[in-house]
Amino acid sequence: MSEKYDAIVIGGGLGGLSAAATLAKNGQKVLLLEKHYRPGGYAGSFVRGRFEFEIALHQISGLNLEAKRGSLYRSLENLGITKRVDFIRLPTVYRSVFPDIDITLPAGRENAEGVLVDIFPHDSEGIKRFLDRVDATNQALSTLQRGAASEKEKKEIKENFFAYKDATLAEVLNKDVKDPKARAVIAQIFAYFGLPPSKVSYLIYALGWGDYLRYGGAQIRGTSQVLCNAFVDIVREMDSDVRFNCGVKKILTEGGRVTGVVTDADEKINSDYIISNVNPITTCAELIGVDKCPSSIFQTMNTKELAVGSICVYMGLDIPQEELGIDDFEIFINSGYDFESLWEKIRTGIEPEDFGLAIYNAAYPDASPPGTTIAVLTTTSYAEPWYKVPPSKYVETKNRVADIMLTKAEKFAPGIREHIEVVEVSTPLTNMRYTGNPGGSIYGWPYAPKESIMYRLPQEGPFKGLYFAGAWTQIGGGFQPCIMSGMMAAQKVIAGIMKK
Repeated sequence: MSEKYDAIVIGGGLGGLSAAATLAKNGQKVLLLEKHYRPGGYAGSFVRGRFEFEIALHQISGLNLEAKRGSLYRSLENLGITKRVDFIRLPTVYRSVFPDIDITLPAGRENAEGVLVDIFPHDSEGIKRFLDRVDATNQALSTLQRGAASEKEKKEIKENFFAYKDATLAEVLNKDVKDPKARAVIAQIFAYFGLPPSKVSYLIYALGWGDYLRYGGAQIRGTSQVLCNAFVDIVREMDSDVRFNCGVKKILTEGGRVTGVVTDADEKINSDYIISNVNPITTCAELIGVDKCPSSIFQTMNTKELAVGSICVYMGLDIPQEELGIDDFEIFINSGYDFESLWEKIRTGIEPEDFGLAIYNAAYPDASPPGTTIAVLTTTSYAEPWYKVPPSKYVETKNRVADIMLTKAEKFAPGIREHIEVVEVSTPLTNMRYTGNPGGSIYGWPYAPKESIMYRLPQEGPFKGLYFAGAWTQIGGGFQPCIMSGMMAAQKVIAGIMKK
């Protein structure tokens, strides 16, 4: 019988890592169990040849590096992460390339507004009105998170935040901005949130896009693996434990609460508190058991759709970024302005039309060995169409899809194909294999209004002492939300321990 821990964290993705570090930093004896040989999940990296590829990170929000007062920055600073990780501010939010428009949005509200108004002067008032609305929504959330609010502030929270709880981005944006092309530029990073404008939550989009716009996003020098490793170091330095290559096959329960876990090696470890960074479907159905969980939890989850997955083409190029002729980090290459019909094609097919091109050396020059460049093509994709591909045709199919994306990328970056030294292709099935996420989802549940903010799956599990952390629960998917989710779950555990 192993020693009893104050808490056990299952899964070393960002939610699990931040939960474990928060618990350890607050004096709790914690055990983090991760079935892979390294931490991170989607937030990790992998090596091919002489290149280390970032798996998923494009931009982290919530840092506000210029003033060092973003909510995420402060939380990471309290843990000691900011002393160990070099965050690099990105000067632009993104570049949008359409058939007849090529526009780059710089970081900074005023800067971005100036560019948008210059390109769409006939819609300037609507653009300003929408940007003001986004600012007001972000301010309302800040006031809400602060706690005590005056009567005036309560009114502003109601008008600028809760009034939009059921609204989509299109419903709000289209009232202010009339030009479809201007709408498309503003809605460009809808794929970051896994749904088109007519389906994605306005609140989620406004909070994410607004933060990028005002403060700029950030990259991590050395890939997000450095961030994940820093979380692990903190846990171990606080005399808590992290085990890799050690999965969990059973969560033990008794009398309506959790009592511990059984590892894949059949070791029983006791704890009254468990934070699962494994998706709730697997946690409840496989780790606890369908026969033991209340049917209501499955009824709730069965009503939800799975969020979209991704296709990525990771390329190590044998030329420096300067010779590639691209100075921008994040570029979205669009075939047109109709994101709605594009999304319908994504739901049923695997051949991509639009995609993003990320040049990591544009964020920081030493992202790859001297004289080389790391470039990644990314598009969204659902798993269902991939299920129909015969196993014998899978490699051929994913390479054909990558070839389609490369052919389109060559029109934007001539000669890029000839300089590929290393290439790796991932699909939603790849995501499923390495993360265990149903459908290869990269956001858990989709960010529809009814799945966002207050509607998202609660962190409290169906047994006392069980909590969820990560993309599938509060506050949602993405780097900042997952990190904050883990910290929130840890605080709930600490509060429970303190009551004893």
